[in-house]
Amino acid sequence: MIDETAVGISLRAATLMKLAIVRAHGKISLAEAGVLGAVCSRPRRITELAAREGVTQPAMTRLVTRLERRGWVRRDVDAADGRVVLVAPTAAGRQVHESLRAEYRALLHEEMAALPDRDLNTLAEAIEILDRLIAQLTGGEDQGAA
Repeated sequence: MIDETAVGISLRAATLMKLAIVRAHGKISLAEAGVLGAVCSRPRRITELAAREGVTQPAMTRLVTRLERRGWVRRDVDAADGRVVLVAPTAAGRQVHESLRAEYRALLHEEMAALPDRDLNTLAEAIEILDRLIAQLTGGEDQGAA
């Protein structure tokens, strides 16, 4: 039987690892990294970003404004509906996002290289299950993870 608490703790550890990388990067918060990752997968409405990050729309507007001032995102008018504004990454924003992802992968690679093959196979199976769970919880939406 799977210990759901242990799984939750493991997922929290992965989040904390992302947080450590974001903090080491020094110029972006975890929430900003989440939004940047989300818009790098596809442009999004502020309301969608707010729901995704679990914050109010005004808080998300402020966060997007900070990212915009840094030159990492821009606001575009939706071609299908001129009343809708979409947040999209700039080239600089994509670079920051890729840098964070590379740091995360490098740290994860170092830690995983020390694991025995049996544990790596177990992790691979767990990742497939977690991907399905995330897809169910998000309606199949790409998470844009760091």
